[in-house]
Amino acid sequence: MPTRKRQSKKKLAGKARLKDAGRWLRSQILPKNLVETYAKRYGIAAQEARDELMAIGYYDDILIQAYEKEGVKWEYKVEPLSGEMFVVPEGIEEYEIYEYHPFI
Repeated sequence: MPTRKRQSKKKLAGKARLKDAGRWLRSQILPKNLVETYAKRYGIAAQEARDELMAIGYYDDILIQAYEKEGVKWEYKVEPLSGEMFVVPEGIEEYEIYEYHPFI
């Protein structure tokens, strides 16, 4: 009996893709290379995949994977004014957090 092909995820765009991606990522352990896996799954460029992953809340995971790929040891550091925690290379002083994190 012939099997039916699955609908390609590449057809999803905009909010539908973000919604599907959020559901997909919450349902499993994060892949070792999140950006490449996301880009391949949805048939988009790596930069667009990175932007969309940041939009749905995976900024720290992307940064951690980038640090590990480069062999950089990382840690969470508390930003003194807001009390928020940010991923930075190991050994960074509090006043240097602003140089490494563009969202502060």
